[in-house]
Amino acid sequence: MPNIYAVLNSGSVVVEFWTGQVTHDELLEHEQRHLSDPSIKAGASVLIDAERAHFGTTIDEVKEIADLYGQVIGRLKVGRMALLVNKETYDRALVFMKEVEGYGVKVIVFNSLDIACTWLGIDVNVARKQLQALQAQSAQVDSPSARS
Repeated sequence: MPNIYAVLNSGSVVVEFWTGQVTHDELLEHEQRHLSDPSIKAGASVLIDAERAHFGTTIDEVKEIADLYGQVIGRLKVGRMALLVNKETYDRALVFMKEVEGYGVKVIVFNSLDIACTWLGIDVNVARKQLQALQAQSAQVDSPSARS
């Protein structure tokens, strides 16, 4: 499973953990689910740790993902988004950032969890613990014994 997320603080914070190879279809499916998740409040702050993920998306496909945000204007759940990405993903993250700005989402690409959390206004220790829990949960789901 390339993505797992948790909704915190009664829906005002979302913490996501991405790992491994992520196809465009998986990313598209996640965004559709995420944007319609009833447990997420409007204006939520989203912390995305995608440093261990490798996205199989083109620039045009990134724009397709961003266009989903335009389809939910008036019902948009995301207010601010902090992206932690690796060097391979950085250019596509910048394209995504610019594309969703037009839909009212503030996105910044970071290389530091501490600074990302400060910008989002969330406690870095809470975020770190949640990311560790998501990483452990993801590892359990992906382990060979979990699949049998």
